Amino acid sequence: MPNDLNSSADSNSDKKDEGAGDPKENKDKINRKYSNDESGSSKHADPQFKRIVWHLICSTRGGVNRAKILNVLLENPSNANQISTHLKLDYKTITHHLDVLKKNGLIITENEDSYGTTYFTSPIMEKNYFVLDEIMDKIGKK
Repeated sequence: MPNDLNSSADSNSDKKDEGAGDPKENKDKINRKYSNDESGSSKHADPQFKRIVWHLICSTRGGVNRAKILNVLLENPSNANQISTHLKLDYKTITHHLDVLKKNGLIITENEDSYGTTYFTSPIMEKNYFVLDEIMDKIGKK
């Protein structure tokens, strides 16, 4: 029984460490963590999810900004003002893109209509983050 407590404490400290360090390394850790499904096959995404991400990133004018927002949120859950400051984009532009990403299930939040709401990448986005990387590689933007 004491071993179970120690192992869960160790896993919690590992989770805390994931947020620190180089952003590229953090993305790589998350991609490795979520790249295999239960069957052991590597990097297989739901085709519908892929179409949604492709549409939101490549088929619309604000796609590059949406990709940047997803990258920021993957590294550090943030509110709209923090994202706006980090990306040097207008606050209203950020809130528009956050609404679009949220409606399409790529990001989530806990308290929806509160000022300063913190946004997170959704579990499906985290699991399939490699899809965004593949799309950005294909269109030549990082």
